[in-house]
Amino acid sequence: MSRGHFLRAKNRGFTLAELAIVLVIVALLVGSLLVPLSTQIDSRNLADTRRALAEIRETILGYAVVNGRLPCPALANVASGTAGAGLEGTPDASGCPNIAGVVPWATLGVAETDAWGRRYSYRVTKVFTKKVPVTNPALFTGAECTPPSIPQSAGFALCSLGELTVYAAGGGAKIATAVPAVVVSHGKNGKGAYTVLGTQTASGADADEQDNQLTGAGNTMANPDFVYKPAIPGFDDEVVWIAPGVLFSRMIRAGKLP
Repeated sequence: MSRGHFLRAKNRGFTLAELAIVLVIVALLVGSLLVPLSTQIDSRNLADTRRALAEIRETILGYAVVNGRLPCPALANVASGTAGAGLEGTPDASGCPNIAGVVPWATLGVAETDAWGRRYSYRVTKVFTKKVPVTNPALFTGAECTPPSIPQSAGFALCSLGELTVYAAGGGAKIATAVPAVVVSHGKNGKGAYTVLGTQTASGADADEQDNQLTGAGNTMANPDFVYKPAIPGFDDEVVWIAPGVLFSRMIRAGKLP
């Protein structure tokens, strides 16, 4: 073999067929990596959101201990950075003007949004939001309860009842009853959530997700029934609630009740 023929053979490079095979192999390798990476990101976002929800629940309980009542929701349809954004509504003698909205992140000093960039929905029972001190004893009688004595450091009593219920599925078993407050992250799909622009995303098709969504412009009405269950196609909400026993226990230890 001549030296020129050897050099031509040595520098020949890859053929188009060989390049195509290499590209196919690279595509397969990259594709196999993308699925685990996507799963890792989803798992991290879910874990971050669950931690944030736990922090919000603890912060709400702390707020109640300090102020003698649960915080009012913030207006859901107010864009971030504008007047009133993230601030709780001002309660009157009977409680919050709006029982539904989003977590008042600015008032509580917690994150505005979940890991997917959407606000946490917040629904509260009005009898737990009365302004302290309660100057009208009639607000503790009738449908709510009649305590032996009117609390001086709290807007509610040990006999006060929450009006919210958490179900394992729509129409299914009850997980928690007489719940004072519920907080919802609308998950990765974000159906029915409010954005930082103060706008609501499209409602989900799943009936259980619809139970967890705000209505009435997100400020005046909300379904008293909520659903907490493992994620399935069409449902990926994360729900936490303030259990009445936990709330009462914190208030008793702080000397706010009975």
